[in-house]
Amino acid sequence: FLPVPAPFPPSSLPARAPAPRPDLSKRMLRKLARRTRNVAIFGGVAYAGIVVTDMMINDDLDDISYWYKKKFYGYKSSMAQKQELKKVVILGSGWGALSFARKLDPNEYAVTIVSPRPFFFYTPLLVGSTTGVVSPGAIIEPIRDNIPQCDFLRVNCKDIDMEKKKVFCDAEVTLDYDHLVIAVGAQPNTFGIPGVQEHSFFLKEIEHGRKLRKEMLDIIERADVAFAAGKLDKVKKMLNFIVVGGGPTGVEFCGEFSDFIQQDLIRRYPKIAPYFKVTLVEALPGLLTMFDKSVGKYVQEHLESQGVEVKLNAMVKKVDKDNIYLRDKSGETALEYGIMVWVAGVGMRPFTKNLVEKIGKEKGQTDRRGLLVDECLRVMGTPLGEVFAIGDCAVSGKPPTAQVAFQQGKYLGRMFRLGCQHSITDPGAPPFSYLHQGSMAYIGKAEAATELNPNALIKLGRSSVTDHLWWRSLYGEVDQLRVMGFMGFAIWRSVYFSKLFSSRNRWSVASDWSKTAMFGRPASSSAQGTCEAE
Repeated sequence: FLPVPAPFPPSSLPARAPAPRPDLSKRMLRKLARRTRNVAIFGGVAYAGIVVTDMMINDDLDDISYWYKKKFYGYKSSMAQKQELKKVVILGSGWGALSFARKLDPNEYAVTIVSPRPFFFYTPLLVGSTTGVVSPGAIIEPIRDNIPQCDFLRVNCKDIDMEKKKVFCDAEVTLDYDHLVIAVGAQPNTFGIPGVQEHSFFLKEIEHGRKLRKEMLDIIERADVAFAAGKLDKVKKMLNFIVVGGGPTGVEFCGEFSDFIQQDLIRRYPKIAPYFKVTLVEALPGLLTMFDKSVGKYVQEHLESQGVEVKLNAMVKKVDKDNIYLRDKSGETALEYGIMVWVAGVGMRPFTKNLVEKIGKEKGQTDRRGLLVDECLRVMGTPLGEVFAIGDCAVSGKPPTAQVAFQQGKYLGRMFRLGCQHSITDPGAPPFSYLHQGSMAYIGKAEAATELNPNALIKLGRSSVTDHLWWRSLYGEVDQLRVMGFMGFAIWRSVYFSKLFSSRNRWSVASDWSKTAMFGRPASSSAQGTCEAE
């Protein structure tokens, strides 16, 4: 065996030179660069996911395929061919008008929007603005910000010359058009009942909500002063709030106002708290007649548990400045009121009525509710493909709701896109098909009534459970998915939040909801101003 050499003692090992250490600043820069790259990738993926989800919820996924086909499949726009852009005039700034305008290709059409209102406002949250749950500014979106590629004129339209294709507006403005889309909406319907127009508050426009909120807060302050003066009868009259109309708007207002009373006003006005009273009046035998009867019964019991008095089968005969006169099975009664809110239906605007009369019954305009349209939303009695009507001003066999107007605008906008423009004048064009996604109404105490259409929400192939529900709903065994209570409220808020038009609206509404949850609803408004001396 060879002898094993003895190891070197530690002191005799050769010294190694220390490894060169990278400069500290360079290491920090490389680390920062890696983190920045990761954050950028994550942020980009997250942003893309949010955009795609938003497009999916708002039925805009076809925008991706349209612009892809336009770029790679040889679709040539009028601008590319150096042709004059066709002129499209849109009357209105509501759900139908904006959903249509957002679908139009700015390289194909010169679009002008005409409306006396320079913004779109989110109607489902209008009731919440009356009690301070959201501010009016949070639910509006300026037209010029939302659709910058369109021209906008804040004027009223007075008349239309359909032979010369001209629109006449205030301030001596005259516009030529190749295609005209009428989306002027509707106005509150008083049914000719005496006194309603003069003494009621409505909830159809953003200014209605502001006016109602100011008057509500003012009358509560006056009632507090009257109590201090010992005028108890006057206090009871002032604090009696009557709502006429048992549809979604009437039910939601009763729910929101009951919350306002129970959660905020009772604490801030303890002396007059026992005299707050809310009465809901409905001419039909049930509430929310567009829902299942069981839902209407549940909502009625829930509102009554909140202190709302519900009067069914009660018809309003007349209104004066102090009383509302009702007729029911027991006869006629008179109710004193401080504020009356009228949400009993909608009717034609004067502009729509004049247009219906101008076209005439002999050309097909025979309906007193609005402009009759064909299956492709073309106005009956006008040249094919020139004049369209969508939303509440159109009579298409569909209910006058925001959901219908939104889908009509999308359908019409797709008809005007490259590759589909032949359908504008084609008598055999695919008709408008309405997909009812469901109905919802807030009923107070963080509860809501929701009815969802399974065919609109459930897709085949996801699971055996959803497949089973889909087929049952298809054959009529399950008409609607009904979700009540807090879960219904969660769906109600989630759906309405997702349908807001812009990120600015979502931020503002989420901020207002958070402030209300933490601090309550404000019991005063800047609109009240300073009380004048008597």
